[in-house]
Amino acid sequence: MTLVTLVIVVATGIFFLTASVRESKRLEQSLIDRFGWADQYTPAIDGTIPANRLEGFIRVREAVQPHCIDYQTVLDHLIELDSLETNQDLSASEKASRGFGGMKSIFSSGPTLLKFSEARNRALLAEEMGLGEYLYIYLTVYGEQLANELVSPYSDMEEAFISPRTRSEFVTILGNQLAALEAADNGDYPEELMIRLRKEIAALKDGSQPSPWTDGPTGMTRKSLAPFRQQVTDLYCSGTVGIELLQKNRGFQFEG
Repeated sequence: MTLVTLVIVVATGIFFLTASVRESKRLEQSLIDRFGWADQYTPAIDGTIPANRLEGFIRVREAVQPHCIDYQTVLDHLIELDSLETNQDLSASEKASRGFGGMKSIFSSGPTLLKFSEARNRALLAEEMGLGEYLYIYLTVYGEQLANELVSPYSDMEEAFISPRTRSEFVTILGNQLAALEAADNGDYPEELMIRLRKEIAALKDGSQPSPWTDGPTGMTRKSLAPFRQQVTDLYCSGTVGIELLQKNRGFQFEG
């Protein structure tokens, strides 16, 4: 009976985990079908982010906050596990107890990530916001915080930094804006904006800066963010950008 029970528990866990994966990806496919892939997004030509879009972004951030905290707990346990062996202040039994607790948390990382992704995708659909717009606003408003991840408690975690794919997509999005600016070259937009965009794209391509807009965005973008700065800052989650902006591979299709 014990073996049968174990098989049932494992099979049930796999079933629900698979169902969660499919649901998360179904929601993401709905976003892609509706708004396109992330790198197809083009920001406003002058960099303005309308207040209602920032308010929608804030509501998405609020929706993922509980899952953000849960994933940070997983990362904290990973950090603690790394330090247990060299911690001379703990007895062997205390190390074993903390190690067991840490391993339990780590095993929950998969379901935690899926809950995070599902909450994000549901909130984006509710706000009529595509992955590209979300990625653009996220990296634009949190550039300074992301640069500080180099000295955060999560500096050794790959989840704390933007992935090569995300970096490439953001470069493409800025390129979309720059191309629109150049095509509209009629004197209505400041040359300084085009210069800043070109410099930002070059720095992201050559890796000379760790994250976008490390000194904050420029021009109308900065002005748009000013009334919301404290709200978005309060909703930043250290150590999690890698999973917050995670997307499915283009080769996989999920019918919604």
